[in-house]
Amino acid sequence: MKRLLLIALGAVALMAADQAFAQNHVWDMPNEYPATSIQGEGDRRFGELLHKKSDGQIKIVHHFGGSLGFRSRDQLDAVADGAVVLANTFVPPLGGIDPIFLLSSLPFMAANAKEARLLYEVAKPYYEQVYAAHNQKLLYASPWPQSGLWGRAPADSMQALQGLKLRTYDVNGTRAFQAAGAAPIQLSWADIIPQVSTGGIDAVLTSIESGISASFDDYLKFFTQLNYDSTINMVTMNLDTWNGLSKEHQAAVIEAAKETEDYLWTEIEKVVERRYQTARERGVTVVQDVQDGYREKLRELAEPVIRAWAASAGEKGERLIAEYRARLGQAGE
Repeated sequence: MKRLLLIALGAVALMAADQAFAQNHVWDMPNEYPATSIQGEGDRRFGELLHKKSDGQIKIVHHFGGSLGFRSRDQLDAVADGAVVLANTFVPPLGGIDPIFLLSSLPFMAANAKEARLLYEVAKPYYEQVYAAHNQKLLYASPWPQSGLWGRAPADSMQALQGLKLRTYDVNGTRAFQAAGAAPIQLSWADIIPQVSTGGIDAVLTSIESGISASFDDYLKFFTQLNYDSTINMVTMNLDTWNGLSKEHQAAVIEAAKETEDYLWTEIEKVVERRYQTARERGVTVVQDVQDGYREKLRELAEPVIRAWAASAGEKGERLIAEYRARLGQAGE
């Protein structure tokens, strides 16, 4: 009898151990950007919140700086196929897959974080549809500070743009700066430093935040504030993994995502000011005063790019732009 009792207790213990093991999850999460960026900060915050809310049963292993070999344009397939469970992806490079991913980078559509979040909220149902079609769930979006131009000289006038060899991150930027007389080339984040250091390009379209995180100040001593756009990253999760989670774990994921998203959108303007200060301390001249009419001219040149995007996106593109601008006008009244 005693032997049978021990066997039974052992079986129960094994079953309990199997269940505990089954409830524990370790997920890889790639991000093309550095751990020191606002995106890296968001990833770590999300991971800590999720670990706490899941009572330690879900752990995220972060891979910053493209260390897993996935660039942003690769991460849609990586998550869809289950190569990784999660990814934090800069979405404009996915514009060739669906035009919706170019929305946040439309030139001069969203000049600050408040406008960028409104644009995201208007478009969120469309993002969710596209991600679902690629076997993943959208968890949250995180913003970048407004884009400007890092350069070897100020880019504070139309004259300064003429023939300027600069990096853009999508077709929207390429078209907009071609119209302004520059010589843009679309580059992935990982390709920027090699091009800057060898003189292949003389300016980079990006935010003050990302440039500081990547030490652009080693090569480029000016940042011109353009308020060109406020792009976003999106954190997505493999849909098969999501569907296999318990309701409790799903709730933990959603709660951690919501808290992270709210924090990042609230924090972003403070990040801009801190990064401006850091840039100045590193010897970078932050150019905020530009030639009269400069930004207005760039906005005028951007309108054909916006119209072309809306046409490429079809009916939903026209509807999104109209709804966003209507809500933006209401918010400003």
